[in-house]
Amino acid sequence: MLRDGYTRPMLSEQLSLALKEWAVVQRSLLEQHQIFLLRKGGIAEETGDFDLRASQFLIMPGYEHETERKGDLQPCFGQWLREEEANRPNNAFIRFECACEVKDVVRVDNRSKLFDLMPQHIWSKQFIDGRFDWEPYKPLSALLVRAYHLSTPVLLPYQKKYGGCRSWVELETPVATTGSKPAVESEANFNRRLAITKALL
Repeated sequence: MLRDGYTRPMLSEQLSLALKEWAVVQRSLLEQHQIFLLRKGGIAEETGDFDLRASQFLIMPGYEHETERKGDLQPCFGQWLREEEANRPNNAFIRFECACEVKDVVRVDNRSKLFDLMPQHIWSKQFIDGRFDWEPYKPLSALLVRAYHLSTPVLLPYQKKYGGCRSWVELETPVATTGSKPAVESEANFNRRLAITKALL
């Protein structure tokens, strides 16, 4: 244990599995605004359902659906969306900045719980309703994660096989996580937020 409750990351030294997520959601994780992700499944998944393939992964930031569905964010996060779009790398590359460690998975069976948690995430009521109303027979899961800043952003060439509506991507080149720092540095503070979020969900 280091001073101020900071503990060294327990991440693997390198990661090659990445989860696709909006760049603006990655921003929210790294800015300490939220500590969970929502998942139902990707169109190209083998079963159509979301499968948690690993407890540690990189975030592969995506932009395709961000700008066409601005109503899915609470209005106060519009500036983050614009900044992430402006900072978007050349289409020939993917920039990795964030790794995550899953702390728990909670099935969310009531949209009102996510409405109550709106101060702790960036999604709008429109987005939450859409998650529940799309294929309502499928469960919605909240992945409670501890996000980490990579010590240096990593640019990797985009591969055609990384495309498509799938959740997970296996990278050809692993990304080193040495020197990564948790977004919420204090272990005690993170555990408090984790407990509160789980209780509300």
